[in-house]
Amino acid sequence: MFVKTSGKGNLLIVSLYVDDLIFTRDNAKMVTDTVFKDSMKKEFDMTDLGKMSNFLGAEIVQNDKGIFINQSDKVC
Repeated sequence: MFVKTSGKGNLLIVSLYVDDLIFTRDNAKMVTDTVFKDSMKKEFDMTDLGKMSNFLGAEIVQNDKGIFINQSDKVC
């Protein structure tokens, strides 16, 4: 996990696990999706899969009401 702060109220969090990368920020002006993704693509061979729907076995649902994370205890 990498955390970058830039002044008061500007936070960027990048989480990397093997070949999965997710990021979030609290201020869209700090870094736009396009700027961050373009800079990562210059350094690494990567594919943008869009909004996250699962990560490390957890299901993620993003909608107008918020972000919901669910991890089933079922064994596959």
